[in-house]
Amino acid sequence: MATFLALFAGALAYAAVLTLAAVGFLLLYKATGVVNFAHGDLLTLGGFLAWWAIDDLGWPVVPGSLLAIVLLALVGVLLERVAYAPLRKRPQMTVIVATLAAALVIRASIGIWQGSEPRRLPGPLGDGAWHVAGAAIAWQRVLIVCVTAVVVGAMVFTFQRTSFGRQVRALAADPDAAQLCGVRVRRVSMIAWALSGALAALAGILVAPLTVLDLNFGFAIMLGGMAAAVAGGFGHLGGAVLGCLGVGLIQQLLGGYVLRDYAGALPYVALFLVIAVRPQGLFNAHASRL
Repeated sequence: MATFLALFAGALAYAAVLTLAAVGFLLLYKATGVVNFAHGDLLTLGGFLAWWAIDDLGWPVVPGSLLAIVLLALVGVLLERVAYAPLRKRPQMTVIVATLAAALVIRASIGIWQGSEPRRLPGPLGDGAWHVAGAAIAWQRVLIVCVTAVVVGAMVFTFQRTSFGRQVRALAADPDAAQLCGVRVRRVSMIAWALSGALAALAGILVAPLTVLDLNFGFAIMLGGMAAAVAGGFGHLGGAVLGCLGVGLIQQLLGGYVLRDYAGALPYVALFLVIAVRPQGLFNAHASRL
């Protein structure tokens, strides 16, 4: 029982981190149509910025983390101005290549700035654990799940109840018609890039205390979030959340009990099976709404 509870808590926490990454990824896709392959390196940069604020500047954990989130939002705006806005009218593949180039620049910049030595980011709740039925569940894992639930709820409210959300949904449905109806595409695009960067930073900061912070830190999280989004029906928020939960449960539970040596590959095997049976994903992305 203790082993199951520990693995289940790990699965929920991992699914929550993937959800944060996927939400930021899908927000940008809905608002701009861009598949941002620099998202994983933004997660890494968020973790390193938090470490810099906490360790080098001596800030407390929470203010240092908030500073990193704000800085990543500004980096998102910078990427929008440099890597997306000049190419808005170009073919989609050109924009994708630009995001790949941005990923390489971000990773190289982190390497020059911080080197390749792994770091360990402290968490706001320390290294304490909640003991339930013999299982030790780290407080950081509980925090990850709670923060993700709040963020997802806030995002759903934003997209359903606010003017910005309605504009994003209009752009996702028909960009040309949305512009004719007065949607300010540049403003929506800039806000979406900023929010995507902030969510990437938040995901990186939350998971970094549970693992090692290095140059490859965010890449696996981005891949997992992307796989979950595709399985759920790319562009569908609810499907992405369910996909992330499925990835977390498969990797942690099945990998922990049965195929431990192949735990990292199990979610992608499941993704291939889902696509083989239902190519459009669990939900029809063309009929989806945030």
